[in-house]
Parts: sequence; C-alpha cells; structure tokens
Amino acid sequence: MPPTTKTLSPAELAKLEAAFATDPASQAYKPLAEAYLAMGRYMEAMVVCKKGVKAHPTLADPRVLLARVYADQGKDKKALEELQGALQVVPTDKFALRLTAQLQWKGGERETAKATISKAFEADATDADTLSSMKEMGVEPPKPAAPPPPPAPVPVLQQAPAQVPMTPANGVSAPNIVVETDVTMPNPIPADVRPAPAQRQSGAQAPQRRSAPSSAKPTTGSRPAAQRRPAFEPEESVSEQSEISELSVVPTKKRKKDSGGGLAKALFFMLIFAVPVGAGAYYGIGQYRAKTTREVNRLVTAAQDMLKTDTFQAYKEACKLAEQALDRDPSSPLAHRILAYAYTVRWGEHEHDDTIKGRAEEFLKESKEQSDQKNLSYQYAAESLLAYYSGKGSEGLRLIEDRVKTAEAENKKSALLYMTQGLLQMNQGDLDRARESMEKAQSAAPDDPRVYIALGTLQRRTGNVTSALGHFNSALRYTKNTHPEALLGTALLVLDQPEPARGYIAAAKNLKTLLELEPPPSPRQLAQAHMAKALLISRASRDIPQYTDEKFRKELEEGTGVSPDQTKASKDVTTQEREATDQDKTNPELNLIKGKRLFWEGKYDDAVAEVKKAIEINNTVANYHVELAKILLKKEGGEAQAEDSLKKALTMVPGSPKLLSMLGQAQYRLKKVEDARQTLEKATEDQKQKNGEARYLLARIYRDDKKDTKRACELFDRAAADYYSDPSMASIAYDDLGYTYEQAANKEKARLSYEKALNADQDNAAAYCHYGRFLAKDNQASDKDKMKAVGQKYLTLEPKGDCAADMQRLVSP
Repeated sequence: MPPTTKTLSPAELAKLEAAFATDPASQAYKPLAEAYLAMGRYMEAMVVCKKGVKAHPTLADPRVLLARVYADQGKDKKALEELQGALQVVPTDKFALRLTAQLQWKGGERETAKATISKAFEADATDADTLSSMKEMGVEPPKPAAPPPPPAPVPVLQQAPAQVPMTPANGVSAPNIVVETDVTMPNPIPADVRPAPAQRQSGAQAPQRRSAPSSAKPTTGSRPAAQRRPAFEPEESVSEQSEISELSVVPTKKRKKDSGGGLAKALFFMLIFAVPVGAGAYYGIGQYRAKTTREVNRLVTAAQDMLKTDTFQAYKEACKLAEQALDRDPSSPLAHRILAYAYTVRWGEHEHDDTIKGRAEEFLKESKEQSDQKNLSYQYAAESLLAYYSGKGSEGLRLIEDRVKTAEAENKKSALLYMTQGLLQMNQGDLDRARESMEKAQSAAPDDPRVYIALGTLQRRTGNVTSALGHFNSALRYTKNTHPEALLGTALLVLDQPEPARGYIAAAKNLKTLLELEPPPSPRQLAQAHMAKALLISRASRDIPQYTDEKFRKELEEGTGVSPDQTKASKDVTTQEREATDQDKTNPELNLIKGKRLFWEGKYDDAVAEVKKAIEINNTVANYHVELAKILLKKEGGEAQAEDSLKKALTMVPGSPKLLSMLGQAQYRLKKVEDARQTLEKATEDQKQKNGEARYLLARIYRDDKKDTKRACELFDRAAADYYSDPSMASIAYDDLGYTYEQAANKEKARLSYEKALNADQDNAAAYCHYGRFLAKDNQASDKDKMKAVGQKYLTLEPKGDCAADMQRLVSP
C-alpha cells in the first residue's frame, strides 16, 4: 500500500466522500483516507481508517494506513500498535514490516529495526522502498544461498526373518538347523522408512542357511533401543520392562538326554506367545492414551469456539463440551479454566442463579490448584469478573489490571484480558481507559463480537451515536444478525435519542428479532428486551401524533406496531414490564430502562426513584449514578440533589473520572465556580488520561470566569485532542479555541483553529458562523471567495439560524 501524495480537487474529494458514504464497507475508505492524510486532515483520516479496519478485519491495509496517520502526527507508539495489529492479520505484509522497521529505527531500536527490515526484504526482495531503507540502516541484502548438494543414495536395508533353533526328537540340538518363524512383532518404525523384509525364495533359489558359531552370544537385535520402543509410550516408567525385539540364533551345545530339553521347549513357546501379547498391550495403551488426548483437545477447542460467539446458548454448550473433556481427562487445566470463565459469564450476565455461581467458584478454585500454570487468560478473566459481579468492582478491576501489567511486561497480549479490563473500567466510570483497553482487545481479536458489543455500549454511554451504531453493526455482521446484545444495544441506542423518528422502526424490528430468536436468548436478555419494548411503546405512542405528515404517521404505526391511542399504549407498557420482571426480578438494568421511560414521560421524581433502585442492587456501577445525575440535572432545581448524589457515588466508586466530570458540571450550574474548577482539575490531573468532557468545561471556566486565556487555550486544544474519536465534539472544542485566540488577538491561530473545527465536522453550523464573522472582521481581499463559501454553507445548514443575517451579507455583500 504505497502512500499517495496527490492533492485532490474539491470535486474529486467530494466524489470520494460520496463513494464512502454510499458504501462504508467497501474499499472506498482507502483513497478517501489517503486524500485526508495528504491534506493534513488527520481527524477525518483517522475516523475513515478505523471504519476501514472494522469493515476489513482480515486485511492489513487499513491498519497500516491508520499507522501512517498516527506516524505523521508523531504518535509513533500508537502507530506501532496498529502495525502490530496489521502483522497479526498478515505477518508478511511488506508495507507493515517496512514502516515498523522505520519507526523502530527512529526510536533507537536499531537491531530490532534491522531484523524487521530483513523480514520486509524476505516478503519482497525487489521492493525499492525496502531496499532504500535497508541501505539507510546499513543492512546488506543476503546473498543467494548456494544450491544444496544432491542427496546421497539411501541404502536399502534388508531385514532377515526371525530364526530359532530346532531340537531333534532325541533331545540333541542340531547345530546347523534353523527354522523360520511366522510370528510378526509390533514394529514401531513407520512403514515408509522401515527396512524392507527379505524376499522369500523357493526351490533351488532358496539362500543357503548359515549356522552360528558355537562361540556366539545371545543378542537382542541389531537395531538401536530408540527404534525398538513403541511410537506411543505410557507416562509410567518402563525402565524395568524387558525389551525383546526379535528372536535370534541361539548358540549350539551338546546336552545330555535329560539335560532340560523339555524346559527349553516350554520357554520357547512361552516367548512365542508372550512377546506379541506384551508388545500389543504396550502399544495399545499408548494408542488409547493418544486417542484420549486427541478427543480432549477436540472438545476444549470446540468449547473455545463456542465462547467466541458470545451467546447464552453458546456458553451453555461450551460448559457441556468442557465437562465432557473433564470426563475423559479430569486433570485437563484448560477445561477447568474454560468452565470457570463460562459459568462466571452465565451467572453474571445471563442467569443469576446461585447454583451457576457455585459452579463458577468451584471450577475457579480447581483451576488455581492445577500444576500447569500456562495459558491462564480464562482463569484471570473469571476471577476478576466474579469479583465484579459479586459487587466488588474495585477489587475485580485491581486484579485484572495487575494481570494485564504482568502480561505486557512479558511482551504478551491477550484479547480476553484487555476486554475484561475494559469492561470493568467502563463500569467503574473510567471510560477513556476503557476505550483504550477495548481497542487493544479489538486489535488482538478483530472478529470477536463481544469486543464490539463492549465498544458499542461504551460509545452509547459517551453519546457517540455513530461509533456506537458502527460497533453494534460489526457484532451483528460477525454473528449473522443474531447477537442478542447487539440487537438490544442498537434498540436502546435509538431510544436514547431525543427524536428517533424512523429509528423507532429499526428499534422495533431489532426487539422483535431478539424476542423470536431460536434458540432463545437468556432470561436476562429477554427481560431487558421486554423492558425496552415498553420504552419503545411509551415514546412512540406519544411522538406519532406529533408528526404532521399523515403518510409518515401511518408508516411509523405499521413499522412499530404501536398505536397512538394512549389508553392502549399504557396497557401494552404494563404488559411488557410485567413480562420483564417475570423473567428476571433482580436485574438492575430493568430499573434503569424503566427509569428512562419515566424520564421521557416527564415523571422525574418517579424516574429518580427507579434509578435509585438500580443503585441499591449494585452501587458500584458508575453508569447508574451518571444516569441519576442526568435526570436530576434535567429536573428544575435538581442541581443540588445531583451534587449530593454524585458525592455519595464517589465514595462507592472513588476517583471515577466520569463521576468527577458530572460533579463539576453540577457545581458549575450551581454557580460554585471554584468548587467546579477544583473538581475538574482533579478529574484531569492524570495527563496521560483522556477526558475531553472535563477539560472542555475547565477551559470555559478559565476563559469566561478566570479570564485566563492562555490556560483556556491549552485546555481547549487538549480537549480537542482527547475527542479525536468523536469528531463533532472535537469540532466544538476547536471552534471555542478559535474564539479564545480571537479574543487574545492572535489572528493566525484563531484562523487555524476555526479551519480545524470545520475539518473535524463539516456540519458544525456554529463553527461556520464564528469563522465567517472572523473573516469579515479580518477583511482580507484574499478571503473573499472563502467568506462566500462559508456563508453559503451556514445558510444551507441553518437557513433561519441566529447567524443567518450575518452570513447572508457575506454571500451578497
């Protein structure tokens, strides 16, 4: 994927944008991202590349392109992370290898860079850019290896038939008479390399038999011991077992008539029967154990495949398969760990049954007692999730963070550990770190629907609708549109919006699909679907009559199955909520969804009471406290209650950046400016942590209340960078940064900031308004066409907006 340097015209760029918007899952992402990168529009390039990664998880190209975006901004560490993801998908991709080597060289890892560029050369020895990089690093292309000498002829070995002495009837041994036996010995040497047996000849052509000299000693055969052992050896020691590979010539000796000839015959016949029977049993034991091992491996592999689909039925099937593996091998470490994890998820997310929890605890305990301490990801994930689901969120998070740190110190990466860490961070309210963990999990397992569900839920909580919808759609794509959590998450995402419009139809369709799935989802998922349907009926029944277009009203009624009749709708809501509580009486998510229904109905006090019930069930989930604060802040005069509630929440989930940010907002609305500033400073004290929400409000406090434009500019700029995954919020931050620079009379930086705002979000009407007014004040002749274009764009977006009169003057001076 060589870089493109051509700068496109606006018309050409518009064509690429249209092609990508029409089919985001196509290859259209690549030329558009290349164009944005060439123009220095890194935010748009990054967003397009990430969509390319999601649409093409098995290709290296989108990750390499995203790495170039990071590298161009000097974010080499992030670039290397993306390149590692690309090489996990396609280990021989020359573009990923070459860029990795260049960044390693830049970072001072000279020897590592040389090794990596050599791999790029192996992938394509004619690539000019690779050869150029090799020259820069002082790496000489390897000389072609001399052709190997022709192999020496392999001698064909002949195996003589086993021979035993024949004793005459008079008891005197005949020294020169031998008899060929037909006893077949187990031969551990594979057939394709086994010495060829001697060809039998008949009649006159039979070979002359030679007698053994009388001084010969008994022998156990000419082959080495290693070749005489069976292919499969039992685990027990076989050091005391006799190894008899074949019967050899026995030395001759004159004996008296009563010298024991009968005993010799008896021993001979015992050997004839004992050797094959013993060897057969020995071989059979090895075959049986090998078969058992293969069967156990097949079962645990099948169980792991089930876990990847992340459905209730799959977790049940995984438990069944892993238990079958234990029936065959009670000591299997991996089967114990799979069971610990599967039962934990079943208990915490699907069926809150104490029996299931007991099974999870039992298998986790047995897993920890195993002597084999390799491949522990399932065990570590289980112990952390079990602590979290038991109401010990902080303990669970500490456990998994310690495990991840240890793994990273050993240069190991586990998608399961990253995902578990992200889930717990999200539920503790550390949303930015949660996103980083989940993106690492996505990089390590780009086709895991559970990762996409977690990312979708995270983005839904942050209000990033487009990204959330994209993640849920990815999960559905990998599960043939049947993943219950993705169907439910998409429906709830729609119902979170102020004006869902046609989104009501999509939500109704998803909920119908979920409720009719076969095999059925878990009781918990079915309960949430019924509660979400109650929310849908309540909202749609109130919104449908508000639309003036009769055709559209009818479309909504038919598409959702919801009647605008409030009496009927109220009965339907009650029925659905009763179905939900019948399925699952202890799920706090049901209280949360019901609280949202009451919120949209304007019943704020009832909504507050319902969300508080959710908090009583599990007070360690930061999102419940956030939703409570949102309702209180919406309620007239509810700011003081919100402040008290958030302070209590911080005693349960201490240090949560999200809760601190919400508390700062509540204090600011209460005119407690200094308290708000201190709270927000605490929320952003970790400079490595992204928290655009807190930094944005803190910047406004410094600009509007503290009159410190320098500090405000620093914070607006950092907030915009923190919002890189949310272009609309990044645009708002850059717009405020431009306005702040304008107040500080820094025209050059103000202009640049306004342009960044428009690059981040071309539909930000406020940014066009502020930029247009700035250009009018600056009044440079070279900006004439630009002013007109800015004014026209604003009027297209907001023809009757607050800035319409000013923008009309720019268009028609």
